[in-house]
Amino acid sequence: SKTPEEFITNVKKDILFNDSIYVYTPKGDVIELPKGATCVDFAYRVHSEVGDKMVGAIVNDSIVPLDYTLKTGDIIKVNTSKLSKGPNKDWLNFVVTSQAKNKIKGFYTKREKDENLSRGMEIFENALRKKNLPFQETLDNYLNLILDNYKLKDLDDFYISLGQGKYTISSVMR
Repeated sequence: SKTPEEFITNVKKDILFNDSIYVYTPKGDVIELPKGATCVDFAYRVHSEVGDKMVGAIVNDSIVPLDYTLKTGDIIKVNTSKLSKGPNKDWLNFVVTSQAKNKIKGFYTKREKDENLSRGMEIFENALRKKNLPFQETLDNYLNLILDNYKLKDLDDFYISLGQGKYTISSVMR
């Protein structure tokens, strides 16, 4: 949770004022969820990878939308795909469990971090190439200076910050 208030709200919803439903996996395992839970909440309760790779759901032998509200006694089969690019941010609008919300948010936080890391690395390498500076030698000679100057802990942190646009490559090169 981003704020203490959001954490308290989630705890109240999930634990303190919890009216539960009981649903089943196709193998007959019982899963407890709060009332209002959806197929996506179920998938993340089973396993985070199931939620991340989810592409559809079947409830009681009928195809249903992912935001379908589950009821006690439902039998849920989650359809997954190895080709899935991950959860949809729109799922945050209808999931009710903090577990599902946190896994979806965490997925996007990690993805953005990885993208910024790659972008920062590319920006730095391109700048060195334009100045005809050798990559490894430049890193060996100036990495500690850069990390100290920008108060960063390591090379990855530098790349991520550069990829996010916290620092311009011209200021780094100076």
